Amino acid sequence: MLELTCDITITSADQKNKWQFGFLHECVIVEDTDTLTDTCTIELPKKTKWERRAVGAGEDAPIKRGDAILVKLGYDGELKERFNGFVRSVDNKTPVKIICEDSMFKLKITTLKPKAFKNVKLSELIEYLLTGTNFKAKLIDKDVELGYYRITKNTVAEELNQLKKEYALKSHFRSYEGEQFLYVGFTYPFDSVNTQKFITGKNIVAEDFEYKRKDDLKVKVKATSVQKNNSKIELTVGDEDGEQVEIKVMSVDRATLLHMAEAALAAAKYEGLRGRLTTFGEPLLTKTDKCYIESADGNKGTYLSKKIEITFGQNGYRQIIDLGQIVSK
Repeated sequence: MLELTCDITITSADQKNKWQFGFLHECVIVEDTDTLTDTCTIELPKKTKWERRAVGAGEDAPIKRGDAILVKLGYDGELKERFNGFVRSVDNKTPVKIICEDSMFKLKITTLKPKAFKNVKLSELIEYLLTGTNFKAKLIDKDVELGYYRITKNTVAEELNQLKKEYALKSHFRSYEGEQFLYVGFTYPFDSVNTQKFITGKNIVAEDFEYKRKDDLKVKVKATSVQKNNSKIELTVGDEDGEQVEIKVMSVDRATLLHMAEAALAAAKYEGLRGRLTTFGEPLLTKTDKCYIESADGNKGTYLSKKIEITFGQNGYRQIIDLGQIVSK
């Protein structure tokens, strides 16, 4: 029987102290392409030793908000990185609970000054937002013209969230070739080199799938861009009698709006599986990785993973994977 093993390393913000331990009661990690921030919650055993002190006997854990944390999980000592981020808060009740966020934590505390751009591209805006942060960005889609743009939010993360509200541009951090990048775009990144196989009866613990044929799907995307002078650009793509998906954004040109509408149509209308599956902790998968699936009903295909919840603890080591759009059959 495989033994669960882990390694947690926490480094103080001033890098003067480091704590490392190979035990925990429970760990839950959530990676999601639809949210700015990935999270990790660690619950420690009641009798946890910190610098020869017992936490839980009226003494607080020495770790603080902003400390760096690295979480490695695995079986039989074969450990792999599953989370790299920062401590957001520590609940010192028994048992101690450490709540962490990925690199977006840093952008939530990176302040901005108001600034107006007469005519700016997305790449130029993101470069400006990341100035001084040491983070690099990757655009998922082609560069787009945003036109006149005003920065009004207090932090970089708040401004990224505003981009999502007004332009449907999603932002999230993801590791690529060992480095953290901020990905920004309308769709999923396709630069992942990691593809894992999940087969019913072999390494799928549970599945909740629905197979839909393309001919049975009727989808119409209605896209609207409100310009600075309050005029509108409107267009539709897809099936005239289909279920309507609406996109409303600010100040993009017709070509960009069409690109957004076609991306939304492709994400909503494809033949294949929809739903989620539960697997063992290995083989390791992260968000936007590709997963090849052979389901119980015989359907096969390769899909992008849009959300993954990792659980590790007394109930074992599991991955709950929400499927994104299909890559190939």
